[in-house]
Amino acid sequence: MRQERIVFMGTPEISKVYLQSLIDHQYNIIATYTQPPRKQGRGMLIKKSPVHTLSLEYNIPVYHPKNLASFESTNEIKKLKPDLVVIMGYGLLLPKSILQIPHYGCINIHASLLPKWRGAAPIEHAILNGDEITGVSIFLLEEKLDAGPIIATQEININKNINKGNLTSELNILGTLLLINTLPDLLDKKISLQKQDETYATYAKKITPELRRINFNNEINTVYNQIKAFAPKPSAWFTVNNERFNIIKCLMKTCEAETSTIINRQFHIGCKNGIIIPEIIQREGKKSMKIGEFLKGFAFEVGQKING
Repeated sequence: MRQERIVFMGTPEISKVYLQSLIDHQYNIIATYTQPPRKQGRGMLIKKSPVHTLSLEYNIPVYHPKNLASFESTNEIKKLKPDLVVIMGYGLLLPKSILQIPHYGCINIHASLLPKWRGAAPIEHAILNGDEITGVSIFLLEEKLDAGPIIATQEININKNINKGNLTSELNILGTLLLINTLPDLLDKKISLQKQDETYATYAKKITPELRRINFNNEINTVYNQIKAFAPKPSAWFTVNNERFNIIKCLMKTCEAETSTIINRQFHIGCKNGIIIPEIIQREGKKSMKIGEFLKGFAFEVGQKING
């Protein structure tokens, strides 16, 4: 077991995977930082984050300050005397006062090949953009968003039919291996840092409901990528008769079709240069279902317009 004192910072399920890997490889996790418990779900029950829950399972002290820049938060971390801080999906920016505390600095794991897709949603934007390659980057954190020098990267091909959920799983496998393989050299000071080239920087803006709204007047590949980019959750959506629907899974076919229109009894939807063929769909407030079950309970007309 390495003796270096490591603080892990993360919040969602994707972060939990990295914390578990560090624990499994017997790194000395002295504390975790995560977002405070919040109301979630239909019952609006207060729930701890996945990182919070996992930390308690292993008796790791958990901190969840609302403001990292406060004098109290800085002193709190100083008292922990971390040699290294590892961040993955924490959700709060680290101020300079904290970045300077660990002997080995603060490192961040990011699900893209930086400097491409800096920001909150790199996996979604890689699929939306039709990228053929993505990957994981580990870099030394600086005050500017995702702009610090690169410690290590690993790339992966993007299957043209993969959705966000499956690509996230593939990147988690890639990223945890990269982290575990990189940490020994980092702690032994055998790493050569590589500066990011700002001329290639792109930004993955935060996902909003409007960004997930499907416009079936768009080109077929654009629509298909949009559906994949948000599947299975939170899903791309559209409206018919003022009712909202999510498409969880679909196929596409290149052909001529009337855009934003239900073109047959199988609920195929026309786009520019093609059609979307829903396989799993979800009515608002209902469970997702296969298209056959959906068609039994939803009345529509062939030729009916979507989103309007």
